[in-house]
Parts: sequence; C-alpha cells; structure tokens
Amino acid sequence: MTPDDQQSPDPQFSDQSQSKRISRDTLLLLGALSFLILAVALTFLFTPGGQPGEEAGVPTEELTTIPDPAYPVVSPTPDQGAYPSPGQPTSPVAGFDPAYPYPMPVVPTGDPALETTATPDDAVGVVPPSLSPTDAAYPGPDLDEPTTTLPGYPGPAGGQPTPLPGYPGPTGEGTPPPMPTLALTPIVPTAVPPPPVVQPTAVPQPTAVPQPTAVPQPTAVPQPTSEPLPPDEATSLPAVPIDPPAPTALPLPTATPGPPPPPPFDVVSGNVRWSRAESPLVLERDLQVARGSELVIEPGVEVRLAPGVSIFVDGGQLLALGQPGQPVRFVGSTGARWSGIFGQPNSFVVLEHTEVRGGGLGGTVMALERSQLTIRASRFTDNGGSILLTDTRLEMRDSEVTGNDMPFGPALEASFGRGNFVTLTNNRFGGNRLSEGAPQVRVSNRSTFDTLNLAIEGNLIRGGAPNLQLTTNGPLLGTVGCNALIGDAQGFGLRTQTPQVDPNGVPPMRLRIENNYIDEHVPPIIPVYLRYGLGRGATSEVLLDMRNNWWGSDTGPYEPEANPLGRGDSVGVNILYAPWLTAPPSCVPPQ
Repeated sequence: MTPDDQQSPDPQFSDQSQSKRISRDTLLLLGALSFLILAVALTFLFTPGGQPGEEAGVPTEELTTIPDPAYPVVSPTPDQGAYPSPGQPTSPVAGFDPAYPYPMPVVPTGDPALETTATPDDAVGVVPPSLSPTDAAYPGPDLDEPTTTLPGYPGPAGGQPTPLPGYPGPTGEGTPPPMPTLALTPIVPTAVPPPPVVQPTAVPQPTAVPQPTAVPQPTAVPQPTSEPLPPDEATSLPAVPIDPPAPTALPLPTATPGPPPPPPFDVVSGNVRWSRAESPLVLERDLQVARGSELVIEPGVEVRLAPGVSIFVDGGQLLALGQPGQPVRFVGSTGARWSGIFGQPNSFVVLEHTEVRGGGLGGTVMALERSQLTIRASRFTDNGGSILLTDTRLEMRDSEVTGNDMPFGPALEASFGRGNFVTLTNNRFGGNRLSEGAPQVRVSNRSTFDTLNLAIEGNLIRGGAPNLQLTTNGPLLGTVGCNALIGDAQGFGLRTQTPQVDPNGVPPMRLRIENNYIDEHVPPIIPVYLRYGLGRGATSEVLLDMRNNWWGSDTGPYEPEANPLGRGDSVGVNILYAPWLTAPPSCVPPQ
C-alpha cells in the first residue's frame, strides 16, 4: 500500500462508520501519542544518537529492517543540517568532507545485508501526519476486520497485535494499541568501507658484520734523525694501531756522565795545619780526619760548626794546640747546637787550652772508642751532652766540665773491658744538669781479671749521686786522694757485681782512698740523720779502706754501732774509716 492509496479511501466506508470511529479513534490517537512520547523519551534515554531520516512521502513498503535501538547512534548538531538522503554518498572519513562532517557509524553484524546505519534521534522529532478520524492516512483498525500490518511487522496472534520491537505492549486487555502510520525513511545499508590496508614496511635486514681485518704488525720504531720533518708531516698525528707496538729498547745516552757528586763530608788527608790567619774556619759539612792523617790546629784558631755537623777522627790524629790566652775554640756557627767530636778506634785526640762550647746535639759532645784522649787546661761548657769513653786511655788535667746538660748519665763516664789507665788530676766537675741518680764522674772496670789503674787526685767534684762512683768486677789499683767530694746525695760509692772476700779480712783491692774532703751531703730521711744533719759520706759493697779522710767533723763519721757520737757524714758497714782526719786536708782544691 502506498501513501496515495491511504489518502483516497472509499467514500462508502467513511460515511458508514464516521459516527462509530469518533470515540474509538480518539482513544487510539491518544494511545498513539502516548506511545510516541514514550518512544521519544526512551530514545533520548537509551540511545546517544541516531541517523537522520527523510520526510514523509517515501513508500513504507521499502522498509526492510528496523534498527535495533540498542546500538549507539550519532546525533547531528542543529547547525549541521539534515543527514543526507539515501541517494547521497557518505564520506568515509570524518572531518574531510565539508558537506558531510560526521560519518554514520556502522554496526558490523557479519552479514552485509543486515549492516545498516542507526536511525537518528531527530527522526523521532519529525511531525507525524494528522491522526484525526477524518485523516485518510490512517483508516483505523476494526475489531471485526483484519488489521493491515506493515511490511515486516508481525500480524496479530490470537486477536492481539504484536508490539513493535523496543516499544511497550498494549495498554489493556482486549484493546489493541493503535498503530500509527509513519512516513519512515527507508534505510539503505551502506557498504562498509574497507579498512585501510596498511602495507607493512620492509624490515631492514641486519647488515653483515664486517669481519675484523688483520691487525697490522707493528713496524720497527724509526730511529730519530737529526733532519727536521716537513711541516705537514710534523703536524700530522700518526695513526694509532689497535695494539700498540712493543716498546723497543731506548738507545743508551752517548753523553759523557758528569763527575760524581761530592761526598757529604770533607776529608782531611795527610798533614794539615789550620793557622790563625785562616780563622775563623766554618764547617758546613762533617769533617773526617782519615786514617794515618793529622790535623793540627794552631793557637787562636776558632772553628765554627754548622748545626748538626761533627768531626770524625777515623784512626788519625786531631791536635788542638792552644796556648794560655790563645785557646783553640770549637763553637757553633749559629745559635743551634752542632753535634760533637768522635774518635774511631786507634785515634789520638789532644785538646790543650781548648774550649768546646755549643755541641752535644745528640746527647754526647765527645766520644772515643779504643783510642787515646788527652785533655789539658781545657773547658767544656754550655753543651748538650757528656764525655763518653770506651776502652780509651784518659789523661785529663787542669780542666773544667761545668754548666752542661747531661740527659744520659754522668758528665764524664769512662768504661773499660780490659786493663787501662785513667788519670784525673786537678779538674773541676760541677754545675751540670744530670739525670736522676746519675753520678758526676763514673769510672767502670768490666773485666774480672784485668786491673784498672787509677790516679784520681786533686779534683773538685760537686753534685751527683754520688759525686764520684767506681764500678768494678775485678781489681782496682791506684790512688783516690786529695779530692773534694761535696754536695748532693752522696760523696763516694763503690759498686760491684762480684764481691770479693779475703779470708784474712784484708781489703781485696790495692786501692788507697785517703786525704779526701767529704762533706755537705743531704741526709737520708731517718730521724737521727735529720736531727744532726748527717749525710751519706761513702758507701761500698765490698770491704774498702778509707782511712785518713775528712768527714766534716773532728768527731769522725757517724756509724750507728762503731761511732754513734760521730757528727760527720755517715759511712757504710764495709768501710774502714778510723783513724780519720780531725781537720780538712791542705791538698784539696779550693771549694
């Protein structure tokens, strides 16, 4: 049936049933409007868009399928106009066709005949034709007559019409809903544009890894020539091989080596004399007197030694021969200390009218071993060390060792491992800063068989603990007399590690210790010593003969058992002291 057929009905049907359809058609119209409004509402609620349709006038028989409202549709905006008619081509790509900016979405179903575009929402808003009872477009159904159905619309089953898909069913029992006749736009399925075929780009094949070329063998290093290189060759850098060539042996220098550096000391060879005309002589480096050589320093010569500089007598002879009023002087060139005078074995050193000042950097101002030392009328003062002799024959007369710092023991220490001679006459030792318990002068005999010959006479020894100390493991022979042993903790002391006892009670050593002045020593912390001011005059670890000495009182030395009334300095139990001197001896030096 076409729309023209609906607009020209048979007049006999309209005249006969006009009065009968007024009330029924009104109800159907109201129901149709309700369904229409509900459909529009459902369309806006459940579909985001639709496909535009055409106005009425297109035959409804061409409608083949009814779109499923469940598929999403796209609604055009008001300013874009209506959607194109079925005869218009659609643009395959949105955004590239100005006449059709929005493509219709295609719902794939797998069947090309069923793949249609969705109905737009604006099609619902098209004003339908008049559904009044006099409208020829809607003949109106009759319960006694079969209702004409739309193509594709299922007919009534059991007297009840089947509602359209997606629309609500009948409103009441036995009352079929009115079916409005709409001028629907036939939906022509458009061909689904094939997806763009993307040609796969050719995967670049990996290039073949270049095979490593043979490493060039290093060539011989060219020998340097005297000819200069060209400018471009001189500035260009040679290619660096992968493996650097093995270093070749450098050519030996052809230049003649220079002279060897000078020795760190000056050497005296042969017989050398330093005269007063050359004075003062400054020694910036150590001085060595070679073996068999002799260095003679004439009267009035001053030798200035740089800090740390020493004089070594290596088996030679050093003779400093000063005269009264014209001494030979060994002094420092600056305020710092120089080292000292040292003699190796078989050396011979003589200091006459000589002054040694400012030495002793290492704690010793003079040291000789297995040599011979003679000191006469000389003076050692303001030094930082002592005089140390080992197996060296010593003769020291009329000399003075005062005002020195002695960090390692006595001011003068002579030690012997075999028999020898020690002569100390008319010397003065005192005013030296000693370490704790160190004596001022100490002479030691380490041999148990050889005899050490002593001649210690007329010396003033002040200070030390004791002032004079003898240490022996063997026999001592000689004299210790006319000495003034004054001050500090003790006057005289004898120590030994091998006590010797004579069966007849005779002192084992032929050593005479007499005419000595022994006084002014500090008393020990014992009440009787403190009460009478009695110091320790002498102590000995073996039997010792010390008769005819002055102990500081005419009553003699104090001895708790043999002489408790003595008010002189005390003596030890191993000392023979009686008779004693009742007056100071006249041979002692002035104090």
